[in-house]
Amino acid sequence: MKSRKLKFKGIILLLVICIITSTINFREVKGAIYSNLPVSYIDENFPDSYMPYINALKEKHPNWIFKAVHTGLDWNTVLSHESYEVNEGISLVEDIYGAEWKRDGQNYYQDGNYVTASKQAVAYVVDPRNFINENGIFQFEVLSYNGATQSVDAVQSVLAATPMGGQYKSQYKSYGTWYDLGTTYAELIHSISKDVGINPVHIASRIRQENSGNIVNGSLINGDYGVYNFFNIGAYDANGQSAVTNGLNYARNNGWTSVSAALRGGIEYIYSKYIKWGQDTIYFERFDVNNPGTAQWLLGTGYMTNIFGPKGEALITYNAYNSYNMINSPFEFHIPVYENMPEEVASMPVPSDVYFVEDDTRVYLDDPSDSGATDEFWIRTGPDTVSTILEVLYETVDGAENRTKFTRIGIGQNTLYDKIKYDDGRVGYILKKWIYEYKYNEVESVSLDTTYANLNVGDTLKLNATVNPSNADNKNVKWSSSDNSIATVDSSGNVKALKNGIVTITVTTEDKAKTAICTINVVSNKVTGISLDKTNYMLHVGDSLAITPIIIPSTATNTNYTITSSNSDVVSVENNIVIANSIGEATLTFKTDDGGFTAKANVTVTGEDKTILVDDSLRLEDGVLSNIDLDNNFVLDIKNKITTNYDITVINIDGEELSDDDRVGTGTKIQFIENGSVVEEYTIVIYGDVDGSGVINARDLLMLQRYILGKAELNNIQIKASIIDKVSQTPKAADLLKIQRHILGKYVIEQ
Repeated sequence: MKSRKLKFKGIILLLVICIITSTINFREVKGAIYSNLPVSYIDENFPDSYMPYINALKEKHPNWIFKAVHTGLDWNTVLSHESYEVNEGISLVEDIYGAEWKRDGQNYYQDGNYVTASKQAVAYVVDPRNFINENGIFQFEVLSYNGATQSVDAVQSVLAATPMGGQYKSQYKSYGTWYDLGTTYAELIHSISKDVGINPVHIASRIRQENSGNIVNGSLINGDYGVYNFFNIGAYDANGQSAVTNGLNYARNNGWTSVSAALRGGIEYIYSKYIKWGQDTIYFERFDVNNPGTAQWLLGTGYMTNIFGPKGEALITYNAYNSYNMINSPFEFHIPVYENMPEEVASMPVPSDVYFVEDDTRVYLDDPSDSGATDEFWIRTGPDTVSTILEVLYETVDGAENRTKFTRIGIGQNTLYDKIKYDDGRVGYILKKWIYEYKYNEVESVSLDTTYANLNVGDTLKLNATVNPSNADNKNVKWSSSDNSIATVDSSGNVKALKNGIVTITVTTEDKAKTAICTINVVSNKVTGISLDKTNYMLHVGDSLAITPIIIPSTATNTNYTITSSNSDVVSVENNIVIANSIGEATLTFKTDDGGFTAKANVTVTGEDKTILVDDSLRLEDGVLSNIDLDNNFVLDIKNKITTNYDITVINIDGEELSDDDRVGTGTKIQFIENGSVVEEYTIVIYGDVDGSGVINARDLLMLQRYILGKAELNNIQIKASIIDKVSQTPKAADLLKIQRHILGKYVIEQ
């Protein structure tokens, strides 16, 4: 075998691990890409072809968390780099596999009894959708430490079938003599992994995968030579030395002369070479496709060449969690998504004489030999007993109409399996002997009891669907709205009107996708509230004032209201005109005729004639003071532009009194005081200053963005400050853009 170099993030090492148990480790990767590296991003938006598999797991494990890692890498590019097209030794299978798993169907030996895998085999293991199931999902588990799920018991479960977790779980050997470890291997692995910040269950699985935890006879970990190498690091045939000799030398050169030192060194090695660079799942350790922003290359670092390594470790991890009833813990899975992925899931390689004839027959599964008993069916991701189990289905009710239904999409030739498709889109394979054709009555049409309706905002409507013919076997339907911001519809056909507009509600049959629609016209003509620009007024004896409230919404049909006074001797109301009769105070109540919504205002009547004069450089409209100079917006600047014989108090949007050297901002109130009472009040608005700080900055941008998205509330004056054009009813995305451009110095918001 020719000499090779293995490249890691930031360093270059000669590191090829020999096969000790069932994996081949740290192989050369010649085809790494170094430039124009896409940066991955993570969200919860998976392609549609992923969702049936994810939804099936969510239904069974609602606590599990699934995140999509958008790698930005092209699907075909990844397949080329992970197959012999770029590197003949990167992806291998054992020579005992059939010809369909091997390049050209031949044994191109690369390491021991491992040979170059076929490109179809590589596509099968690289396609994440083949492993979003109970047995394979843990190759996507995030490998950072999580104390809620990664217990010592779970580690012990992984090691239980090995000497490290069995008879010798608290012992170690040094130069042929056994000693007490002082703890268990499970406890030691858990402690070191927690300290490093890595999943200890993964570490235990890796040890078991690499050397079976054989501390009795395993040369690299039995201490016969006074050193320990639990992860086979550095163990490769080179320079005339065997893999075991080189592995022992590596451990000796790194000071791994104790169990603790060797475990810590190996765990830190895995963390520093993989986890910290974004290869933080078993899948990413094997396939170097995730760049969180720090990678110096991609498709250049892999911990093993056996294409089934991730599948094997994932199953060990799953069994460990399951054995301790931890399987429903809140595990987080990071699943890769590639550009230009085919809609069809990559299929498992099958022998050349095996093929499938297209079919479209409705089928169910049954074992008629044991009527009345629970039938168990193993549905796999390929037509072979070595393929991953997609689901184990238990059917407990006899009768075709009571069984889970599938569509057979392929009749297997020269194989015991047929290809089936779930109604949710998942594809699997099941033994022919369990498959029976299901005769059913197809859906022909669907209709609604209402095809057009006018609704007011807040109204609801129940739509009823009729599936035809009446004896159709599958009458399940799905509901959808063409615009959920106008009206929503739930799974039972209940429509709720949210805002003005026209929306289409569609019902679709599960069988044959027949549809019917109802058009909904949503209007808002009912009163939902009433507000006032000001809540404090000052009048002099003999004054009269027309106070016009704001009726919500502006499109309300009945805008009539009444005004009543708490003290008619002080303030009376005639035809909605407020009249000051004598010195004192009164509360005015404004009440809508439609809905009976109320708003209140306090009126103070004085006998002394006092004045308030505002400089022409400011704008005063309905108690709102604007046109503030952003370079001179301190309290003293504002006071100098107001002439009055009242005392003045200035408070900010949070109700805190300001001093002369504080800035004023949106929501700041200028209060005019007489005898300790507020007789007049002006509220400042600075357009673009949403948070009331007096400065237009990124916080204003964030607050407005959250308001538009419905994630936060703003008061009336903040909303007014957000409307940059000063004429719209509500702030829009255009206002966000103007504030952003103002912050960047590319636009000036006029006050």
